[in-house]
Amino acid sequence: MTNEFEKLLEEYLAKEEEHQLQRGQIVKGTVVAEDDANYYVDIGYKIEAVLPKEEVEAEGKELKVGDEVEAVLVKITNRLQNPRLSLRPLKIKKLTEEIKAAVGQFKPFEATVERIVEKGGRKLGYLISIGGIKALLPLQEATQELKVGDKVKVLILDVKQRGKQLRITASQKRLEEEERKRLIEQYKRQIKEGDVVEGKVIKIDPNKGITLLVKKGLRGFIPLSELSWGRNRNPFDYAEVGERLRAKVLGWSKDDAFLRLSLKQLKPDPWETVEEKYKVGEKYPARVVGMIDKGVFVELEEGVEAYVPKTEIAWNVVPEHPKELLEKGQKVEVVITRLDKERKRIGASIKKAQPKPWEAFYDAHPAGSVVRGVVKAIEDNRVVVELAPGVIGFVTKGNLSWTPIKSAEEVVKVGEERDFMVLGLSRDQIRLGVKQLLPNPYEEIREQYGEGATVTLPVVGVVKGGYLLQFPNGVEAFMPKREATRKLKPGEEVEVRIIKVEPEKQRVVVSMREQEVAEEKKVFEEFVSKQESSGEGAGFTLADILKAKLGGQK
Repeated sequence: MTNEFEKLLEEYLAKEEEHQLQRGQIVKGTVVAEDDANYYVDIGYKIEAVLPKEEVEAEGKELKVGDEVEAVLVKITNRLQNPRLSLRPLKIKKLTEEIKAAVGQFKPFEATVERIVEKGGRKLGYLISIGGIKALLPLQEATQELKVGDKVKVLILDVKQRGKQLRITASQKRLEEEERKRLIEQYKRQIKEGDVVEGKVIKIDPNKGITLLVKKGLRGFIPLSELSWGRNRNPFDYAEVGERLRAKVLGWSKDDAFLRLSLKQLKPDPWETVEEKYKVGEKYPARVVGMIDKGVFVELEEGVEAYVPKTEIAWNVVPEHPKELLEKGQKVEVVITRLDKERKRIGASIKKAQPKPWEAFYDAHPAGSVVRGVVKAIEDNRVVVELAPGVIGFVTKGNLSWTPIKSAEEVVKVGEERDFMVLGLSRDQIRLGVKQLLPNPYEEIREQYGEGATVTLPVVGVVKGGYLLQFPNGVEAFMPKREATRKLKPGEEVEVRIIKVEPEKQRVVVSMREQEVAEEKKVFEEFVSKQESSGEGAGFTLADILKAKLGGQK
């Protein structure tokens, strides 16, 4: 009787449990055992329920016998099979409630991009998964280009229920804006005008200034006007992208979007002490920083400039433009001629800081000296040479080359640095020569050939009154038309006699006619000598002489 009662009771309790436990129900239980794949949980049923270990591990957890666990009953039967538990539905349910409650709140969620949403070839946004719950990230709410598998953080913009489905809209952009607003409010309490901050240079705009990343979400901007007390407004001279830079805080922008910063405010205004440092009539080092038609600006120190009229640049010349004598960045010495602190103006002279340079130069480099200079200009038949600051030399066309040239550019080029010979001092300029550095080729002609010598030369030109012929060393000889025995053309080689060599005048004169007369005389003398040696005496005619001459030409 007892056994029958116990059996009926067991059947009753089993039916009661089956009635109480339903699929989808949240249950609590205690872990009573485990194997490689599952935990076995006592949920008050006739047989333990199983919970897959992989689900627990996916949550980053680990259970042991005796631990309590809450899960969803996903499978139960009347047969003696283990009920199935799962953490996922419970997690999804809790997460869904969290998402619904997060609308309009600052509660970030981490999501994974599952698909790029397109229509008609046009990208609309991204389908993302927030812990297994699908949501839409519209393209306009994304802060960057994304690809499938990317991890993103978002805020929930909206949740709409459509039947059993939820339509969730999320935003990266809103999260970034909210995070930045919170950070800015925090930074505004920490950073005040006059503070010095340090940041990483992230952008340099040559037309605007330098942008720094001061802190996370906080940028600072240094405009060109705040780079230096001086005139250098090139931001690349003050920083490079990636380096760290210190700057003084001027304040916040009107929209609190960034800090207004200054480099120059890290130093005092140099004009405050200008009268203590500089005195009228005294000499100071400076650097050329600007040029205009009427003069130059020189920097005495950062932020303190003086103006030098072009009449005060050099002793010996007033240039049409200062750039003819000076270069930007060039170091000079100046004498202060006037100083007005209130108007921030200083007048100065470069030439008054120097002795008359041409006289000092000529004393150190008298006639016959070899000096080095830079060709600054070629003016008609005159080459202008800069020998030293304030010292100008010149070379006439006739002193450029021993041989004829058509233009000075054949010998010198503007900007070229080369040697010159000092020929003398002409008022405030040095007379120079180029050809004097080379041997006189006319002397070479006289030494190598001499007057009366016979040479074969090519015709290189036909000029009024005669022909030009050229020696191997480049010297051109002149042959008057009357000295030519026939009409010549360029390229033809002829045998001529040198009748005059004048090196001092750079002149050589030759003659075909005299060469032929000399040749005839030679033939005649050889013929007479031959007749006398043969014993035939003087009984010969002009025909015999011509015959001998022609025979000699064969």
